Amino acid sequence: MSWIIKIILFPISLVLSILTAFLTFLLGIGTALLYLLMIFCIFGAIASFLQKEVTIGIEALIIGFLVSPYGIPMVGATVIAFLQGINEAIKSI
Repeated sequence: MSWIIKIILFPISLVLSILTAFLTFLLGIGTALLYLLMIFCIFGAIASFLQKEVTIGIEALIIGFLVSPYGIPMVGATVIAFLQGINEAIKSI
């Protein structure tokens, strides 16, 4: 009976493995692009503070934090880890 379940779950495990690899690749590219955007936001915030535009500077720092590796890319890494956990649970059956 166990081998029937393994045969049924194999395509799901295969799709999850491919999806995880693809999403990991996209996360790497996206993190690099968002890192560049974060640098521009920080430079813009510094320029705003030098011109005494404190509100715009704070907004730029908040946006810079959200696109930093601790913001939006961390959500993507969490989703990938969740998919990998599901895949490992399927493989352990």
